[in-house]
Amino acid sequence: MITTDQIRGPARRARLGRLTAFRARRRGRLDAPRLRPLLPVPPPREPGARPDDADLPGLPDLLDPSDLPEIVTPFVMEVHSGTLRAVGQLRSRMLRKKRRAVIRIQAESVRVVTQYDVRAEPSPAALARYGAMVGAWRADAELCRARATALTHEADQRLACYWDAVWLTVRSTRAEEHRRATEPPRGRQRHRFPPTARTPEAARANPDGPAHPLFTARPAHWLPGRVTLDASWDDVDAWLLTGGTPAQDPPARTRVPAVARALEILDTQPRRDGADTPAGQRPRPAADRGRRTR
Repeated sequence: MITTDQIRGPARRARLGRLTAFRARRRGRLDAPRLRPLLPVPPPREPGARPDDADLPGLPDLLDPSDLPEIVTPFVMEVHSGTLRAVGQLRSRMLRKKRRAVIRIQAESVRVVTQYDVRAEPSPAALARYGAMVGAWRADAELCRARATALTHEADQRLACYWDAVWLTVRSTRAEEHRRATEPPRGRQRHRFPPTARTPEAARANPDGPAHPLFTARPAHWLPGRVTLDASWDDVDAWLLTGGTPAQDPPARTRVPAVARALEILDTQPRRDGADTPAGQRPRPAADRGRRTR
């Protein structure tokens, strides 16, 4: 069984490490100038409008996922390929440690198929032994898949920190350029208050003014390079059918029919007659019918 120390600490915690998040945000701030032409420009805000106004022109169109680009940067490729490599190593390690269990399951599958299909003599003991082997395999495979999912979540957190920094840097740069373009030129004068602070008169005149421009936060549905597990992780029993090569779906002629048939027998057992009948109304076995109750 895979021990917990084989997964890095950030994958086991719900919160991303501070150093990892700092590095991702720093890369985002460095890549923001090159990505600025690819990000959409929001529509101009009407005078007096607030960020929470629902009737702003162009707001639904801007937040439409189809309008936001799917950008692939070196950092995104680094995170994506590194996560897929870690996930592949996690699965290969599990298959290597459980290779003896896979061999036993394949050998026992032949016995189950022979007993049920060839001889037509059901054997509950053999099926129970086979079910225990398959159950242990499925438990280990599900644990491996859960840890692989944790690795993808860690990668998505890193990408979220990266794209947050890109989005905020581009939006703040555009807002500063817009402020400088719309601000009337003024001569040199001694400011009583810092340039970035509002005077008390301006604060009283517009108490609810937004401190940041519109769409400062990154849209939650926009995360280019999101890492997900491939389709081979959806069915862990397919790893038994492919002989330890779950990366791709092989042709039908390379499958092991004994394993597929044995799993079908195990998962589709018919219910016994009278399973829904109360215990007091079930007929007694033939060996007990002639006995007299005391």
